[in-house]
Amino acid sequence: MKRIARKEVVYLAGDRADTLYRLEEGLVRIVELLPDGRTLTLRHVLPGDFFGEEALEGKRYRYAAEALTDGVVRGYDPKAMSHEELHQVARNLARQMRRVQAYETHLQTGELRARIARYLLFLADTPASFRDAQGLYVTASHEEIADATASTRESVSKILSDLRQEGLIATAYRKVYLLDLSALEREAQGVLEAA
Repeated sequence: MKRIARKEVVYLAGDRADTLYRLEEGLVRIVELLPDGRTLTLRHVLPGDFFGEEALEGKRYRYAAEALTDGVVRGYDPKAMSHEELHQVARNLARQMRRVQAYETHLQTGELRARIARYLLFLADTPASFRDAQGLYVTASHEEIADATASTRESVSKILSDLRQEGLIATAYRKVYLLDLSALEREAQGVLEAA
């Protein structure tokens, strides 16, 4: 097992894929660097999920894996895994594929404001969520939210500012407090309040 820190890269695109990983604690994202220099979040790896599946083929990693929170990963040599262990990997990857398909819908439908609200609510159900005296918050930078919603940092900053002025969220350094979950749910569904 290996401890990883927030923003630590587990592997880069192009690295030899010798190790299949299982996330024990934390939140990891699989990202692609686009030709224009932007980063696109392709999927989130939750505790119990396997990633680095290119190791099953003995190829190179196609995408990079980066920790969104502190965490723990366990590495496996796919050649040393039993048939039952490999079957468990396949079942887990199938579940992740269903989540990825839902995530694609999240990216491709609705206005950016709705996509941002959906992403904040998604993070609230992951190890990137915490509570303190001020309430429930998620840890994410504006850039990470932009990467996850196929947007730009500037657009995300504007919408977060609007949501903050409307009392739905509060922000601090790399923290977004979710003050009004019901209103965020309505935003996530694209339901606008009557003026």
